[in-house]
Amino acid sequence: MRLRIILAGAVLSLGGCEAGNDNQSAEERGPATAAAVAGASKSPTDCSKLPDFVPLYADARIETCVSGPAGEPHRESGTVIYTTGATPEAIIAWYRDKAAIDGLVPALSTPSLFSARDGGKRSMMAVVESVRGATKVTLNWGRDI
Repeated sequence: MRLRIILAGAVLSLGGCEAGNDNQSAEERGPATAAAVAGASKSPTDCSKLPDFVPLYADARIETCVSGPAGEPHRESGTVIYTTGATPEAIIAWYRDKAAIDGLVPALSTPSLFSARDGGKRSMMAVVESVRGATKVTLNWGRDI
């Protein structure tokens, strides 16, 4: 847990986004996000305003979804924690591919972590761990607004 908090803080300092559409519904972003939002837990987990460069894996079961102003003017950031049936390796590879498609440049990559950014405008970091036969994903993001 302590590692997750440290990593969440690290991504908040990486950078933000220029091209997210916060008014886009989960259904408009595609079935992966719509399914994840539909399968959300009873806790407040509104992920409907995730930037377009922060996709969720198709079978994501959301545990936590928060976002808000970052510590700098004109910046926002967020964290999504979810579980999936995919392997940690598959999740890291998927986020690596998605980042490349979205024009983000890899920053850090290990078997359990991948981060990418677009200068200081957009950033994302996925951290994975195996938990009771599933993969827990902590996805942090930041962007300029």
